[in-house]
Amino acid sequence: MTERDVQDALGHHLFLKNICIPNVLMRDSGKPPYEADFIYFNLNTLHLTEVEIKTDINDFRNDFKKARYHDNHNVMYLYYAIPRDLYDDHYETIDELLGDAGLILIDEIDTFDFRGNIYEFGGFVKRAKRIKGSVKLNETEKEYYMRIGCMKWVNR
Repeated sequence: MTERDVQDALGHHLFLKNICIPNVLMRDSGKPPYEADFIYFNLNTLHLTEVEIKTDINDFRNDFKKARYHDNHNVMYLYYAIPRDLYDDHYETIDELLGDAGLILIDEIDTFDFRGNIYEFGGFVKRAKRIKGSVKLNETEKEYYMRIGCMKWVNR
């Protein structure tokens, strides 16, 4: 399972009610930018959710050692999306490190034919807590993310 497989599974599950964007450079005044693997927001609430995608346990552990930890002022909720088998194999470590972040599982379905495996949203294991100090998107920020979203999906 790759990061793109997870992005596609998230996008297919969330797109009917949300604006979903893969690989977004998150900018904040006075801070260096960082890349979010996947973000989404609802046009009614304008609450931005960031999803960090991890496909192996070492990458998951290393995420908590970053100098800048998913701290954009608009990120209200942070989730990790991981393959179900990764969680099954390392649930104690993952649960211990999550903190206030939420957890989404992605299921891999073996099709046993030429199409390869299918990846789909497996559900929320843990809901994220709202990040203190985060703010809703304003109109300019909403348009910025929507413009990036159009470019990202069209150019894939």
